[in-house]
Amino acid sequence: MPENQINIPFGGKRVCINLPESWSVISELKPNAISPLTDISGSLIEGLKRPIGSPPLDSKRLSEKKIVIVVDDISRPTPTYQFFQSLLKYLYGCGVRKEDILIITALGVHRSMTTEDLSRKIGRGAVEGIRWINHNYKDAGSHIEVGRTKRGTTVRLNKHLADAGIIICVGLIEPHPLLGFGGGLKMLLPGLAHEETIAENHMQGVSGERFNYIGKRESPMRLDLEEAAMMLGKDIFIVNVILNQELKICRFVCGDPVMAHREGVKISESMCAKDIGELADVALVVSNPMNTDLRQGTKCIANAGGSVKEGGIILALLECKFGIGDVAIPKIVIPHLYTLLRLILKLLGKGRILGFIDRFKKRAGVEERFLMHFSMQIARKNHIFVYSDKLPRNTGKRIGLFRQFADLEEMLRQAERYAPKNARVYVFPHGGATYTVCR
Repeated sequence: MPENQINIPFGGKRVCINLPESWSVISELKPNAISPLTDISGSLIEGLKRPIGSPPLDSKRLSEKKIVIVVDDISRPTPTYQFFQSLLKYLYGCGVRKEDILIITALGVHRSMTTEDLSRKIGRGAVEGIRWINHNYKDAGSHIEVGRTKRGTTVRLNKHLADAGIIICVGLIEPHPLLGFGGGLKMLLPGLAHEETIAENHMQGVSGERFNYIGKRESPMRLDLEEAAMMLGKDIFIVNVILNQELKICRFVCGDPVMAHREGVKISESMCAKDIGELADVALVVSNPMNTDLRQGTKCIANAGGSVKEGGIILALLECKFGIGDVAIPKIVIPHLYTLLRLILKLLGKGRILGFIDRFKKRAGVEERFLMHFSMQIARKNHIFVYSDKLPRNTGKRIGLFRQFADLEEMLRQAERYAPKNARVYVFPHGGATYTVCR
């Protein structure tokens, strides 16, 4: 294969891309392969019997307690359906009765789940005879206030948590742009928190100077939400999975919500973190394995952001099987919005972007405000070019934060105009599961 020809997985097949002749590839950065578990149920039970930093569940007199099980929502890739029945069977073996279990969906600010959604998430038949509810982040009457964190977050959490004898959080540990890593007590905040609590926690540590915390074990948001969750004074036990680059379960971590989480983070780091010795002019990044929709797909852009110089280019190939998904985007197309917005962002500088958002988007929701700030900071720093054959044609023109292409060769021709003649390139075949650490 010629030196400037790369072969990458995209859309269920191999795609051959010819880079400009004067460009050179520094490295192809792939996640370290971890084999999937061959016995998912057995591995789960092993984790439950030998938890990290916590007594095992069968020693907690569960037959005398109300059990709240918190599960993440349908937008997350956690394959809970593969092991939820095994978790229930284990709980029944500990003396737990169906009528003493309540399942709550940790929606944060996402849409409510239907019974069909929950069946797809945790497995058909798993809900039979068990009460379940959606979290409602807007309803003040559905929350209790338990205190205020050292960082100033007023803590209002789902009122049903107050009745629990034990809270079991079922989720996923993966790189996260603001938290550093997902999983752990993220299921309670933002998962089961009031919108004002979510808003205050989401912006912890966020500034123009520091807005991307991917790969940081203890980000300000993480430490704040852990302090908040502990204010409940409840026994909390996590069942978290780590997925490999094919989104298959490769590890369970169970036990104490902080200690077990940090052990899971180490596993995720060993798979996803790649050391680099220099910043590139161009990053070519594929959304694998986060191929569901625009929200999931753009994680690869955030992951690659730390590998590119100021003014460099991120070329993103997003599969987006289900198109935009539930991301709210403007309905109108503004000519040359990408060019205009990048000019405004560069003039503002990184320190004034949040104020710009608050002035011109006064009704922005909690997540929208954070996502806009994060996306605008990346767009200010780098050119973002996106190729996808599943996104509606004018998506880029309506959002304004990236240039959209329907032809790969045209995207490369346009990138060549902005890149240095002898551009140096990183390639991320599984950009949704790879981030960089510059030494």
